[in-house]
Amino acid sequence: MTPTESPRSSLKVLSLGTQFAGLGGVESVLRSHHETDADQGIDSRFLVFWEDPAPGWPHARFLGFRDGLSIRQARQRVAGAFPGWKPDVVVYHTTWGWPYFDDLFPPARRILYLHSDTPGLDEQLQTRAHWADGFACVNDRIAERVMQARPELSPDRLLRVLYPIDPPADLPGPVRPWGSPLRLGFCGRLAHEQKRVDRIPELVSRLEAAGIDYRLEFLGDGPERSWLETRLPDRKRVVFHGRKSGVEYWNIVSSWDALLFVSDYEGTPIALLEAMAAGVIPIHPAIGSGGDRYAADVDPLLAYPAGDLTALAAVITELARWPASRVETVRRRAVDRVHGHASAVYRATFAGFLQHIAGLPPLPRRPLPTRPPGMDWLSFRATRRLMDWRRRWKGL
Repeated sequence: MTPTESPRSSLKVLSLGTQFAGLGGVESVLRSHHETDADQGIDSRFLVFWEDPAPGWPHARFLGFRDGLSIRQARQRVAGAFPGWKPDVVVYHTTWGWPYFDDLFPPARRILYLHSDTPGLDEQLQTRAHWADGFACVNDRIAERVMQARPELSPDRLLRVLYPIDPPADLPGPVRPWGSPLRLGFCGRLAHEQKRVDRIPELVSRLEAAGIDYRLEFLGDGPERSWLETRLPDRKRVVFHGRKSGVEYWNIVSSWDALLFVSDYEGTPIALLEAMAAGVIPIHPAIGSGGDRYAADVDPLLAYPAGDLTALAAVITELARWPASRVETVRRRAVDRVHGHASAVYRATFAGFLQHIAGLPPLPRRPLPTRPPGMDWLSFRATRRLMDWRRRWKGL
């Protein structure tokens, strides 16, 4: 069977995303769907807007968008990605691109899958919430925002997602003596935007001033890695593992005492869920996301005031002094809290939601914005500049 052929009984689902092969949680979820959807009777295809072709993903098309590409050229790539294959459901894993391409997918149902509480989400939902037939939300706050934007939405059209994790069956919890030294982990993209790794050198300075015996390990990669390596030169206390997978990934994560986040915004980080499954204690800023909710459920101390490095250093200092009995209790809570995130449960639940939305009548939709004649010949860069100019001219 070729990638564009499909079983007659399968529901055809097209997933749209900006990235697919990278380090983020959204990418991890998309790759999981690529590998397992067929087991659920779902015939899936994937369009990846802003990545170049990557090997090993036969049902994905990497469109290699660039800022200099015209809208017309981009639409041609989207329309020609899977010739002769028409989706029953289109799942947007991004709020980007909808006005450019949505008319290419009639009469499919639309689902908006919201992975993160990104800046500007409320404004985006003023339109996107009225273009979709169903919604998947990774935490309660995002689900509430959808309902605020579209209060008449029937509850059965909104799925509260429990992100899938698939830890090894024999995954051990941390077995080292606690705090010898205190092993802290950071897992994910080493980037300024969202992840705010630029805050970590100051945190390290505060831990050293407090006399904390620590070891900080970075698992992942990103544009700020070289900068961090320069700012944190002590390789006896700071380790950069790079990107790992499989057994090697799980061995590193399960060796940590605590996983820390310094983000400006998150959804429900998969790295947090996976670490908790290994008995690692989560430390997360109180930014109103799924991440801080999970951390607070493990222990209220672990959801610290957002952006407050003094408070974060104080949390870590207190952790270093915890007695063994409290450590064991909190580790056990972390493991118990993520039991519902088994990947098999997620796959069956999400497949059922896709079938459910496909079987419902489409919701009334507000018209998508129209582009003036000739605008499709402009590049994404030129279009963005024109929109910015219009907003300034209108005083927005």
